[in-house]
Amino acid sequence: MAKACESVAEIVREVQWILDADLKRSPKSEKATYWFRGEARSHDDAGPHSIRTSFSPSLDRDEGYWKNERALFEEALRLNIASFAEDTRMSERIARMQHYQLPTRFCDISDNALLSAFFAADEDGENQDQDGFIRIIKVADHKMKSFTSDIIIAISHLPLVDADDIDLKRENGLSYLTFEIAKERGAFYSEADDKELGMKFKKELQQVWAFRPIMNNRRIRAQGGAFLAFGCGHHKEPLNATFAPEDYEDDKKPTHGIKQIGFVRIAFGKKSVVREQLRHFGMPEEAVYPDLTEVCKCIAGKFEKNNKRKGA
Repeated sequence: MAKACESVAEIVREVQWILDADLKRSPKSEKATYWFRGEARSHDDAGPHSIRTSFSPSLDRDEGYWKNERALFEEALRLNIASFAEDTRMSERIARMQHYQLPTRFCDISDNALLSAFFAADEDGENQDQDGFIRIIKVADHKMKSFTSDIIIAISHLPLVDADDIDLKRENGLSYLTFEIAKERGAFYSEADDKELGMKFKKELQQVWAFRPIMNNRRIRAQGGAFLAFGCGHHKEPLNATFAPEDYEDDKKPTHGIKQIGFVRIAFGKKSVVREQLRHFGMPEEAVYPDLTEVCKCIAGKFEKNNKRKGA
């Protein structure tokens, strides 16, 4: 296990080493891009100094979430419908909910390793005594979709359907889902009715995909990047999304075409140092979280730290 990084310079060196090593192993004909995901602590059971390749969206981390996905979505809309007034697509609504920490089946990824380091260096609450991690993820070009893609639209509409109505064991077990999708994409229902297309749709729904969202709010624009969109199993059971290198070439696996090639660890005792250094690279907290509430919290936090230093 490599030593945990204690500075931005060490993080950059480790990230580049992992990228260079993968480029040497990869065939020249391969078409793929690298992405990063910053996590302030590991959600795995593999111990404080290691991290598995498998990970899941926040929705799948609790049975109460994924079994009640429809209720979560509807309650978020009911209590704050004005926040979603500009969203014309389901993918936009889910992306907004994800950025504001509602459990969803989307996971943020970024093409900016330093931005991911910012999130990995969070030390609020239970993250304070936990190492941070930057996952380095490789996405084959065929798994990176547009927000207008059929499969992204389909996954985005899963919150509108109850878990019991996602039946992957019956030929027409997705009729409730295709009915909802047809409201946004009119021809979808008839296309999914075709037996061959229906089988393809069912298979794709049980995989993880990547897509670039519409940059339609300040937080999404500031944080940039893309999302991983997680489909589901029978009755919305979570996928066994390994992101393992051996599953990258296997089209029967949920993470076909997407794999974790490595990770960089940030020492928990140096998170504040990393955050401070990142300010010099254009990443102050108020730029990453541009909402007025967050900006005000950041300003107050600076003076709070100064007061603590004076009283020390």
